[in-house]
Amino acid sequence: MIALGQRRRRTRRQRAAYQPPSSIQRLRLTGCLVLVAAPHLFHLPGWVLAIALPLIAWQSLAAARAWPAPGRVLRFLLAASAFAIVFVGFGRVNGQEAGVSLLLIMLSLKLCEVRSHRDAMVFLSLLCFLLVTQFLFSQSLGMALYLIIGTWAIMAAFVDIGSRASIHSALTDAGRLLIQALPLAALLFVLFPRIPGPIWGLPSDAGARQTSGLSESMAPGSISELALSPGVALRARFDGPPPPPGQRYWRGPVLWDFNGRSWEINQANRRLPDARIDPASDSQRWRVDITLEATRHDWLIALDTPLSIDRPATRGAGATLHAQDTVDQRTRYIATSVVGGRLDAQLAPTSRRRALLLPSAGNPRARALADGWAGQGLSPAATVEAALGMFRQQPFVYTLSPQRTGPDNGIDEFLFDTREGFCEHFAGAFTFLMRAAGIPARVVTGYLGGEASTMGDYWIVRQADAHAWAEVWFADRGWVRVDPTAAVAPDRIESGLSGSVIDNSRLPYMARGNDGVWYQARMMWDAVDAGWNRWFLAYGPQLQQQLLNALGLKGWTRALLALTAGTLGLLALVSAWLAWRMRRRAHPDPTVRAWHRIGARLARIGYPRRPSEGPSAYAQRVGAARPDLAAQLGELADTYIRLRYQSLAGTSDAACRAFVKAARRFRPRRRPPAGHRSSEQMPHAR
Repeated sequence: MIALGQRRRRTRRQRAAYQPPSSIQRLRLTGCLVLVAAPHLFHLPGWVLAIALPLIAWQSLAAARAWPAPGRVLRFLLAASAFAIVFVGFGRVNGQEAGVSLLLIMLSLKLCEVRSHRDAMVFLSLLCFLLVTQFLFSQSLGMALYLIIGTWAIMAAFVDIGSRASIHSALTDAGRLLIQALPLAALLFVLFPRIPGPIWGLPSDAGARQTSGLSESMAPGSISELALSPGVALRARFDGPPPPPGQRYWRGPVLWDFNGRSWEINQANRRLPDARIDPASDSQRWRVDITLEATRHDWLIALDTPLSIDRPATRGAGATLHAQDTVDQRTRYIATSVVGGRLDAQLAPTSRRRALLLPSAGNPRARALADGWAGQGLSPAATVEAALGMFRQQPFVYTLSPQRTGPDNGIDEFLFDTREGFCEHFAGAFTFLMRAAGIPARVVTGYLGGEASTMGDYWIVRQADAHAWAEVWFADRGWVRVDPTAAVAPDRIESGLSGSVIDNSRLPYMARGNDGVWYQARMMWDAVDAGWNRWFLAYGPQLQQQLLNALGLKGWTRALLALTAGTLGLLALVSAWLAWRMRRRAHPDPTVRAWHRIGARLARIGYPRRPSEGPSAYAQRVGAARPDLAAQLGELADTYIRLRYQSLAGTSDAACRAFVKAARRFRPRRRPPAGHRSSEQMPHAR
């Protein structure tokens, strides 16, 4: 009867689980959608949210007031309209922003047709995809914690829809499932073969709205605009004392070509001979562990002149490191750089011609100035010093807000009229003057400086540290760095950007060099985030292979075997733990345990107790079958009934202990002694 009741209750729960979601459950589904979609408020265009939010509000009212679902025709028209709006708004329906926008609006519409158990399960499954799309916009530790909360909420909704449990039970069960899944997730994260990039490939426009830092061209205003970005370009950890401020130049792309307005990278530069580095015997070398933010380009930022790197990369004509693929995610590598020695002691003719190219027309005053230096017979070093002297002696101003210059003669207007500029103005004008004077020169972009973390042993290089300088080629020294900005604002080298510009209030808060409570809190969080980047996000194929090698698992075959064995072992441990949790627990009452022991011994000789059989009936039935046991068993049954079911006033610990001892002494034989015969055949006798 008890088993039948349990089956009926279980059947009722199963039937209830497949019933349509209630109004309160639909409201919870709406809440899950709001929770999962909330971070997209900061990413998606406002018009997308202007469509999605009213739809979500409408569905909330519909769930609260039990409004009927709209008809199929209206639902089709709404879906088609949403599809058309997204296509018109983005020009496509795939990609990062368009795809996520379409998914968000469609999920908002999906709420109106969640009327069955199946609809709710489909909605929650799609909600998981929307949750994952958050990683297309941010992979920070804060976002990861937020997604864990979102996953918890979705799993609780699954439990709620599937079992109709209370919200407290659903949250508890979902949390328990998450915790139980952590060991297996950690094992898969460490040992599962990692491939370069995501499994399914990023959308082509992933990260397009993010500030990617340096670009392949440098026009007046480009670096100063980048200096206003609060983003982090890279984090660096020096293997030893850090270099002095004057040597913290981080090399990025080298720009060879000038089109009259901007300096840029020409694809023809890829065919120039690679840079050759001859470090001097006393050169200072730096080994730097760098975590580079995504740039959506293939170059890798390194300190000064990079000698080697611990990952597949090439070094181009400008001594810039290039990765094999586009850096579309946070990347960690160790680069060894050198300060001193000669870079390209012999300049190839093609490189020389490229380093002397100028447009045929434009900026006549700058050309005349350079011709004058050449006419005076100045050596290249003297010409460089003459140009730097002009920057020092003339009233040039280093500012984030220089006056605009025209598109045709911008260098002339900067050098002789406005005299206001940022580093790109000084580097570009200086390189132009050198080429006009017949000296090979080029523009180098990258970063200058960095900020020591107050909470960790690493340095932070921000986009605000973006910088441009020039390199001039001398016959006896190769390429030599010349920073004309230092001639105008020497504090830029020693004190950083905040101490060198007159309008530093425009700089991002963290780039101003404050040391208040909020600044310290931000630095503390950055230290936590840096650890997350270093040990979690940067765990790619190379780091995984290094870890496996350290564990003695060289090669993927051994790794897969270890992964399989580890997974099976973990599942075995979980199964054993579950079996232990589900084991039949001994009754806490020693009297009951003693009676169960009697029944077990009788079952072993062929007289098991029936499920519905009480102690007295059981003793009578066995006693009828085995008269030799009737008296002893009847006395035990009576004592057990008295101790178990009668008033406790008549019981005592001594009586219980006496019953337990008597039960322990009850050891029935399989066959009755001679002279005793069974009076009936037991139905379960063996």
